[in-house]
Amino acid sequence: MFTIAAGALSMALLPFTIASLIGRGARFLLVAGLMAWGGARMEAALRRYVDRLGWATVALLALGLLAYR
Repeated sequence: MFTIAAGALSMALLPFTIASLIGRGARFLLVAGLMAWGGARMEAALRRYVDRLGWATVALLALGLLAYR
């Protein structure tokens, strides 16, 4: 979704690439930290709720953008 939006808005390639690397790196570090902290139990919980957590994050972002405007 963000890749398509960046293309539709003609975002420059270099800032998009840097933002993608930072964002994806932070996500993978967060997941790795949660796995190290919670172990197998955290892995099971993440697998069970990953879709809900993702959609909740998107909804919060959308609400935040609406509130900002």
